[in-house]
Amino acid sequence: MTSKAYLDTGVLTLFLARNCPLKVQELMDNIKKAKIEGHLLAPVLTEVFLHICKLDGIDSAKISMNSLLKQYPFKIGEQDTSLIISAGILKCQHRETLSYVDCMSIAYCLNNNCVFHTTEKKIKKIPGNTLQKLDVVKYKF
Repeated sequence: MTSKAYLDTGVLTLFLARNCPLKVQELMDNIKKAKIEGHLLAPVLTEVFLHICKLDGIDSAKISMNSLLKQYPFKIGEQDTSLIISAGILKCQHRETLSYVDCMSIAYCLNNNCVFHTTEKKIKKIPGNTLQKLDVVKYKF
């Protein structure tokens, strides 16, 4: 069975940056070769676009996004009722510490048994049983 990896904004931004860390490059290579099933949500792609746009301009962001989506077989998850409710509960419980996109990403991972690949430093330190069930791989930004 292929493992499922959900990539957050920070991990994708690291990948598209000039000096991509080896650990991120290896993850992306495994997704490209379908050794790992890559997952994300559309709002993450919007955030990535914003970060690349701020760093390198709109044209570079367009090229990077088009290239990423053509070359890598990501499953872009649907924002169904289950995800909306799960993410809403997380946001209600952790409104001071988690962004909306983080809540959607975490809910998606928990609902779809994905490993959460993130640059968030404090994700496991946030109290609550739900987040303790989350399988996390951290990367340094």
